[in-house]
Amino acid sequence: MAEERNTIDINTADFETLSKLPMVGDKRAQFILDHRPFNSWEDMKAKVPGFSEGMISDLKNSNATLGK
Repeated sequence: MAEERNTIDINTADFETLSKLPMVGDKRAQFILDHRPFNSWEDMKAKVPGFSEGMISDLKNSNATLGK
């Protein structure tokens, strides 16, 4: 079984943690805080301006989750 790495839950992480994620930064971190919770990555992409499939992929690869 693969070793589990620490994950970052997009739906519960604080501003500082979110802003350090790949392709997020301060502006998107605030948008995430203002529009969560997200039910799916597609839901997040629809609610947060500028998020692309590539950005979602980068988040997943950095151990970001939506708490599921």
